[in-house]
Amino acid sequence: MENFKVYLNVTDENIKSPLKDMIDKNFKLSDKEDDCDLYLTDEHNKKSKSAINMLISSVVKIPEFKGQADIDGFNHYVVYNENDFLVDRVFQAIQRQWILKKGSANSTQDLTGVRALIPMEESEHSSGVKLPIIKTFDVKSSRERNKLAEEMEKFFEQIEPFVGQQNPTFAQYAVEIQEELLMNAIWDANPKHEKSSRTIPIDLDDSEKVRLEWGFNGKDLAISVRDNFGRLNPKIMSKYVKFIFKTGTQESHQLGERDVSAGLGMYMILQRANILSVFISQGKVTDVGIVICISKKKRAKNQSPKALDIIHIDKE
Repeated sequence: MENFKVYLNVTDENIKSPLKDMIDKNFKLSDKEDDCDLYLTDEHNKKSKSAINMLISSVVKIPEFKGQADIDGFNHYVVYNENDFLVDRVFQAIQRQWILKKGSANSTQDLTGVRALIPMEESEHSSGVKLPIIKTFDVKSSRERNKLAEEMEKFFEQIEPFVGQQNPTFAQYAVEIQEELLMNAIWDANPKHEKSSRTIPIDLDDSEKVRLEWGFNGKDLAISVRDNFGRLNPKIMSKYVKFIFKTGTQESHQLGERDVSAGLGMYMILQRANILSVFISQGKVTDVGIVICISKKKRAKNQSPKALDIIHIDKE
């Protein structure tokens, strides 16, 4: 990764130095904006014509975002509300872009799932349990959702030695988020079932199966749900973001009834999780992941660190 050149154009002095240090440590900090692989900026009107454009946009309070919301032209953006929380998010985002640049045969696998969401260094707990803990499920029927909800509750019991006895709300949030993501992947993402009633059970063909993954690294819980359709349009995704942050622009409300429902679903997820990550490979894969920072100091949900990390590739 040390040969991946990043040009930093950040006006916020509070985050400029820590971002520079992180890039220097893990990547190559470029001093020429026309000689870089990735152009990282917090200015909505600054873009590169030759490099990947990544926008980092600070909000004062989520979800009451009243700032600029011009995210058009950026194929990767991170929206966040806490400076200390940003460096880790940007590292994960740049790493994804490096994997894309590298163009390895397994890049889609490396770009999705829980390993793309949180650090997964190997370690061993004093109890002898090895980290990270990763569990993967291939979901082939909507009937499996109740069983997977029960398994998630058991998973929280499994990680209790690492984080202590947790408020049951965390497990409840994880189950609610998982349910929302699974329903979106089973019904909405699939052109064969998108108009079907969610009250009628659905069985999926092998090519339609949904990949569910959980990951725990000793501090954070990640959940990832991936479908094989890649039908989440980047323009609609941008409108969801503006809807979530209530920018007040006319465009943010130009959503159909179905899209408003999806926007509200993402709003619910962001209220319960710390990170919402959306990876779209157009026509191929949509991977929606979340992170709940279990070990962080407890604060009111509207004050806890939050971030949206959205990347789309292979535009039609």
